[in-house]
Amino acid sequence: MLTFFLICLVVGAVVGFLAGLFGIGGGLIIVPVLVYLLPMVGIPNELVMSSALGTSFATIVITGFSSAQRHHKLGNIEWNAIKILAPMIMISVFISGLFIGKLDKAITSKIFACLVVYLAIKMVLSIRPKEVTKTLTKTASVIGGILIGMVSSAAGIGGGGFIVPFLNSRGIDMKKAIGSSAFCGMLLGLSGMFSFIVGGWNTPNMPDYSLGYVYLPAVIGITLTSFFTSKLGANTTSKLPIPTLKRYFALLLICIAIDMFIK
Repeated sequence: MLTFFLICLVVGAVVGFLAGLFGIGGGLIIVPVLVYLLPMVGIPNELVMSSALGTSFATIVITGFSSAQRHHKLGNIEWNAIKILAPMIMISVFISGLFIGKLDKAITSKIFACLVVYLAIKMVLSIRPKEVTKTLTKTASVIGGILIGMVSSAAGIGGGGFIVPFLNSRGIDMKKAIGSSAFCGMLLGLSGMFSFIVGGWNTPNMPDYSLGYVYLPAVIGITLTSFFTSKLGANTTSKLPIPTLKRYFALLLICIAIDMFIK
């Protein structure tokens, strides 16, 4: 248990910084790590992926709050852009999570890997500046929120990889898109956490200190460090030029995609 907890502390430090820097919840890193770590504490193989997703959402709540708080102070949250988007994402994540938690591990793992590849390609293509012709309408916010919620639930992520390019492609400045994504990610994580708690309630063979599919020691270990390092990442966002942010974000997603397919 001690080794498990120490690894979670290290993972939290890395994830927190990346969450603040890119406006992501960190699930793209947390989920693959937890898939390897959770069997150490006795979680059965068939429940590992669901537990990794649920636990990831719980950590996103804390990390996202810290990141969003800092971005708010920096003036990086576009409130008008997320007043419809954020509630739609929350509703979609909660409903989708109830179904995702019941899927076979092999299926959810493949869905996760495919989504990461999509995100990597999307960010690579977006590095070249394009003329923004779309605007963020109410209809776009509703449809975008539903779709982002569904795919985020399947991947156990805060949705930053979808929210950031979605907002940016509709005329929202990159830094404000990242800050707004951090706030949406916090609410998304809260909704996803409750969904996996409800969906996994009274599931047999889950270890002690579990709430449904959420394993609390992992949540505590990861968030103890991520809460602080996410502020460092948010501060760094304001110091880096926008093209550099996009390149680093794309590189991060490509590395994760390659790792997922190799393993």
